[in-house]
Amino acid sequence: MKSEAEFRSELRKWIVNKNGKIKAEDLKDDTAIIEQRIISSLQLMDLILELEKLSEEALDVEQLKPGVFKNIDSICHNFYKGESNA
Repeated sequence: MKSEAEFRSELRKWIVNKNGKIKAEDLKDDTAIIEQRIISSLQLMDLILELEKLSEEALDVEQLKPGVFKNIDSICHNFYKGESNA
């Protein structure tokens, strides 16, 4: 199982790679990734697939609530299943 720091790091790398314009050091954990158009709504399915890969479990997309993809902090809070969130 990945540590939370590894989860955040891999998620940040994925977002930076998908965006192609933002630098990793400019993407903070509280940066609004959809509101600021860092990730487009069309890339949300790719993000869900990446989260399934990182968390090593399938996500029930019908159970997703508004705001879960707001920023890296909210994504980690909702999808990282490490020791502290188990």
